[in-house]
Amino acid sequence: MPASRSYAYCSDTGYSETIIPYIREVGLLYHEATFMEELAAAAADKLHSTAIEAATIAAKARVKKLIIGHFSARYEETAGLVAEARTVFPETYPAEEGLRVDI
Repeated sequence: MPASRSYAYCSDTGYSETIIPYIREVGLLYHEATFMEELAAAAADKLHSTAIEAATIAAKARVKKLIIGHFSARYEETAGLVAEARTVFPETYPAEEGLRVDI
């Protein structure tokens, strides 16, 4: 019997550890990462998450892989957001058209 796969989606949300029991140990988590950490106050004001906050949720929930997205238009590239997230959760990937992730 093949192993089961699981996926969770968290978007348009500020940082909240209350979601952890619902996403614990999923194979793949999509979590918004609208801002880099330098704009954490703006993220909180707008009820969005930073890349580090998304990665922190992934780590605390012990998920296997994380896709981050819902990036602010101020970022022309996602490399900085992904780099920040990977300092907390190395298995982080940017949501990009055509992305395939094995789970």
